[in-house]
Amino acid sequence: MTRETGQSTETGAPEKSAVSEVPPLTVRFQISAAKKLNLAAFQNAVPALHELVIVNETSSPISELTIHLVSEPPFVKPRIWNLESVGAGESYHLRDLDVQLDGALLSRLTEAESASLHFELRSRKQSDDVLARHEFTVELLARNQWGGIGHLPEMVAAFVQPNDPAIDRLLKGAALALQTAGKSGSIDGYSQGSKRAWELVSGIWASVLQRKLNYALPPASFEHTGQKVRSPSQVLDAGLATCLDLVLLFAACLEQAHLNPLLVFTRGHAFVGVWLRDEEFSTAVVDDITAVRKRLKLQEMLVFETTLAAQGQVVGFSQAIANGNRQLSEEEEDKFELVVDVKRARMSRIKPLAQVQAVVAQAPLTEEPEPAITLEEAPDLPDEAITDTPTSELDPKDRLARWQRKLLDLSLRNVQAGKDGLAAGRGRTRS
Repeated sequence: MTRETGQSTETGAPEKSAVSEVPPLTVRFQISAAKKLNLAAFQNAVPALHELVIVNETSSPISELTIHLVSEPPFVKPRIWNLESVGAGESYHLRDLDVQLDGALLSRLTEAESASLHFELRSRKQSDDVLARHEFTVELLARNQWGGIGHLPEMVAAFVQPNDPAIDRLLKGAALALQTAGKSGSIDGYSQGSKRAWELVSGIWASVLQRKLNYALPPASFEHTGQKVRSPSQVLDAGLATCLDLVLLFAACLEQAHLNPLLVFTRGHAFVGVWLRDEEFSTAVVDDITAVRKRLKLQEMLVFETTLAAQGQVVGFSQAIANGNRQLSEEEEDKFELVVDVKRARMSRIKPLAQVQAVVAQAPLTEEPEPAITLEEAPDLPDEAITDTPTSELDPKDRLARWQRKLLDLSLRNVQAGKDGLAAGRGRTRS
């Protein structure tokens, strides 16, 4: 005989219902926000809140509502939104998502810590009546911590600090190296053409070699999870640098020398590149390795392996270039992640991270190391001036170079147009 208790007489376990329970209809939040925030995000006005939606799943409208936002710790200033009503079975998307980050708090952080955003939907009719709650977890990063390419990869440009006091010392060393090689010591960017730009980069390479830095391994998977970075002054003072530290150091020198640096990320590694002409990509982040290879083939840019400058021995600049080119070859294509164009990032208003102190104490003057490294001669590079010369007056070699550049520009425009069209299509699908 079976008891009428909903339990088996043999096992005592409750019988499973044949129909799954339907979750009750509720009023809830739908929220999207930044998962990581740091001082660089505050300085560059990165939005902390991306989406804030009230979803009313019930059969009754709700009205006279307020949304309350607080954070713990208080890295976001409290805010209240007022809205009239949300119909039954409808969603309300708030358009005003501006929230103010506490820059002072983010500036003081020396270690990452977990934080949270707390949202409450209340009725103005009864202030104690909370209709919905939601908590969103955010990771607050130390002021000198980059979040990785998985989170706004272009923000790495904020850690390129051309105004760090150490950069001028390195550029002075580059000028001395150039003068010792019988070349001009002026730091004059692109004003004298591609060959001069190559010489400037070579001089910066020699100047960093003179510092006899030592390489330190980065943390595992740093390119996706991020890492703390040393400023140029910290690198020179400690004499230690990871691959990312070296990339940011060289990029800061290049930018201060009025050249346009590139930050190249591969799986588990990073190195640097530079435009040999005053150009930039159409976007700050480039994930198409073919576009990079074409520019390299036309000698409009170069890449070089920066860790070779911290091996305790003199390595020729051409060897560093060959190493960088190898990492972008077809054999290594599966390791390529992306390139960040620093000039394009600056055009997108991503500014360098502020110094730890507003006024840096004047460092004691130290004598620059004697330039004992012999500079290599720059290769023959396309002359930018030929673009203004009629085709009939060019020799066959320059005609070919111009034709190649036109084909490249056309192909890159077609690729970008395709990406723009795809993005527009996605936008229409979302809306």
